[in-house]
Amino acid sequence: MKKKLVIITGISGAGKNTALEIFESQGYFCTDNLPGLLVEDFLRIIEEKDINKTAISIDIRSKHLFVDLKELLKKIQQREYFDIKIIFLDSEDQILVNRYKETRKNHPLSMKFSLLEGIKREREVMEDVKGIANYIYDTTNFSVKDLQKKILEDFNIEKKDSYHINISSFGYKYGIPIDADNIFDVRFLKNPFYINELREKSGQDEEVFNYVFSDEVTIEFYEKFKNLICYMIDKYQYEGRDKVAIAIGCTGGKHRSVSLARKLHEDISSLGYKVYLEHRDINKGR
Repeated sequence: MKKKLVIITGISGAGKNTALEIFESQGYFCTDNLPGLLVEDFLRIIEEKDINKTAISIDIRSKHLFVDLKELLKKIQQREYFDIKIIFLDSEDQILVNRYKETRKNHPLSMKFSLLEGIKREREVMEDVKGIANYIYDTTNFSVKDLQKKILEDFNIEKKDSYHINISSFGYKYGIPIDADNIFDVRFLKNPFYINELREKSGQDEEVFNYVFSDEVTIEFYEKFKNLICYMIDKYQYEGRDKVAIAIGCTGGKHRSVSLARKLHEDISSLGYKVYLEHRDINKGR
């Protein structure tokens, strides 16, 4: 059986990186901006390895290395070991300009030309490549989810259920987690630390958990908090995210944050999401 090879190319700013990330999320071995001079050597390595699905992106920068992209891609299409598909991504000029302004990145040709002139010249160079593509996607009006849906349909890929939620508790005294997408501070809630018989216990213990949730402020806050989280994680998934990390912090990361993270994990899991729970600082300070 031939190995699957997807080559992603097109106009800079049209979404090549996004397309590559979609293939990566579906188990493809991916390489970004592979220089044209190295493509054939790279494919020889893939032929010898136990890698059956590969996606690579190639852009206008290969032209600077005196590589004829059209001839390179036609030569690759003749390789007997691969089932090769070429994706060409395009978008309207105004949208490309807006994207470059938003990201503040430089167009590959912007060192010599203005942004619009660089886009124009790139189109001229890439026109021959566009003519041999198997799929041409105009991302002018595409969201990430639209592009993902189109790719999965055209390549007959059954979407992996990779979306998951990481919920963690932490203590502010030990620092804020750097890998969290959303951080919530619950230090205003009633603190079990000041109850002697609860001080050495944690939110994993029923006595502490019940104490935290016995307060009306906690109950009111948690309902609003849970509704917000449920709304957010649904929107994250709709936009094509693979994961979202939610961190809940109190002073020591042992009582209040653990209790709320535990409760949130239970409630979000009951909705059918894949959820992971971690208590980062629960054993610190003992």
